[in-house]
Amino acid sequence: MKTTKRITRAYCVELEKELTIVAARREYLSLEPPRARFTFLCTNEECRKLDAKITGVNYDLNPQETPILQAAHFRANPKDEHCSTCEWIEHGSSGDLDRSRPGETEEEAKVRQAKRKLDDYIDIFDPNLKEKKPGGDRPGKGGDEIDGDGQGRGVRRASGESNDKPRGPTKTTDLERLVESYRNAKSELSKEEFDLLTLQVSGYGVIPLHSYFRHITAANIGENSGVLFGGGTIKRYGAGFSFSFYDPVGEKRVSLYVPADQMNAYRFRRYLTELIIQAEEVRYVTLYTLGYLEENPQGKGIDLKVEDLRQIAFVLGPPKTITETS
Repeated sequence: MKTTKRITRAYCVELEKELTIVAARREYLSLEPPRARFTFLCTNEECRKLDAKITGVNYDLNPQETPILQAAHFRANPKDEHCSTCEWIEHGSSGDLDRSRPGETEEEAKVRQAKRKLDDYIDIFDPNLKEKKPGGDRPGKGGDEIDGDGQGRGVRRASGESNDKPRGPTKTTDLERLVESYRNAKSELSKEEFDLLTLQVSGYGVIPLHSYFRHITAANIGENSGVLFGGGTIKRYGAGFSFSFYDPVGEKRVSLYVPADQMNAYRFRRYLTELIIQAEEVRYVTLYTLGYLEENPQGKGIDLKVEDLRQIAFVLGPPKTITETS
């Protein structure tokens, strides 16, 4: 059978584990050059016996804001067959899938139809940092959640179970995956569709997706209850770096400083370092963060504090023009 759903996870042959496309990008760009592209197969074991390949698109590039470049995503090989119980097979015609289901309200149907247009959509986000357990990089028995290191959690259908039932909610602790989901929804959906989307934040509740993302100018000093974002510039300091937002908070400059020891302790430091180097070639960089703001003790503006580099995600802006680079 041919796959009909958008694929959000794939089995990486080289790493011997399941990955989201965001995790695949971090793993790939953390390898030392020259790099060989990963080989991806279906998450279903029976499909892997059929050698059902999955293509990773643009995971070899850093996240960028450009209408020319497609967002990183997985795509099924149109020539390969999948087993009937594969989680990426959706029974029924496209017309049936677009119609309201029994007991479903009109708004619920609109939300479901909007999500079907997206490469990946996060229903539940847990912003709490979790320590990695020994051997935690290998997936367990699967699940909709694949965190930043590729570890799976949650419950997925057994290979022999029918896939006619609607899938459960998709949960993640990966900020970068949430950011990609948010950006994809903003670019692919109408404003009406986008405003219908909600996000369940662990320990907080269900809120409109757009309200969980706040521009840096709307931030407050102290505890942060969402994702702050804004454009700015990056400057390297040896192995460390700083990021300065263009927009101030209360007329005060806001900046992040990451020292070398914090970078060196980060598992995906090569991925982040190469992104920072490439940032010198673009007009601006957008930073998304779960950090918090505090007054600089020397009175030099406002400091953005992050406990862990998993709490930040960068997106590169458009390339500089010839005049900007000269």
